[in-house]
Amino acid sequence: MTDGTHLRRSFLYVPGSEEKKVVKAPSLGADAVILDLEDSVAPERKEAARGLIRALLATQRNPAVEWLVRINPLGSPHFEADLNCVMAAQPDGVVIAKVGESSILREVERRLGAAERAAAHPVGSPKLFAMIESARAVLNAHAIATVTQRLTGLILGHVDLSLDLGLAPGPAGQGTVHHARCQLVLAARAARVDAVDAIFLTIHDHDGLRAEAAQAAALGFTGKQVIHPGQVAVIHQAFAPPPERVRRAERILAAWREAQAAGKGVVALDGELIEPPIAAMEQRVLERARLAS
Repeated sequence: MTDGTHLRRSFLYVPGSEEKKVVKAPSLGADAVILDLEDSVAPERKEAARGLIRALLATQRNPAVEWLVRINPLGSPHFEADLNCVMAAQPDGVVIAKVGESSILREVERRLGAAERAAAHPVGSPKLFAMIESARAVLNAHAIATVTQRLTGLILGHVDLSLDLGLAPGPAGQGTVHHARCQLVLAARAARVDAVDAIFLTIHDHDGLRAEAAQAAALGFTGKQVIHPGQVAVIHQAFAPPPERVRRAERILAAWREAQAAGKGVVALDGELIEPPIAAMEQRVLERARLAS
């Protein structure tokens, strides 16, 4: 989605424990970088990862990138240390792993607020993103999306969801996982937050990625997770309006403005009715194209 100044089409995971990848993160072209402290970091490497993340965000923060840190879930032995890392690093947002119900996110927000007050930081500054990774989480998605004003997006973790469903991980666009994608989009958009699609597991299958990303955009997702820098450009293309779509939007809005100047509430263009919701959508297309350029 966008906050008016920044698109969130690509969310690139970078393991917090891999120094070379962390150092490269600012230059990889993703809209958002998720510096990971959870699944991609072994328990014995988590403290070193926290140090690398603090150092990166203190010295190499690229303002063109939205910096997020994924922390271990509430109740894990790593949660408190991860929270302390967040307080020191001050990322733009925090990704909360394995949010199964709204009470978990409410408790995370309470602890985050207490830590902010203790550190004399402004309360409410980091955004929150909730990982939806289980059948229970999918069914609770709308309650999760509306429990706190800090929440900026729901992120689908389809590998853990597949495990919970007893399914082999694979493409997100089929079966029960695809149904979960649809439900997540509905919950997120009803709450006016971002809906972030699943990772694509086959790193070098750009045709498959392109098809799944185009499907995600058509479903109403606002962005997609990325596990390799080579996937970023493919996803950006899928989530940006193509030139012909931009030209169409410009024509529709020109016709709409003419109709308004003539005192008309609707107008037809190429045999299609244009009314206020259509004009509003076309304006969004042009805004998205402007930010993507």
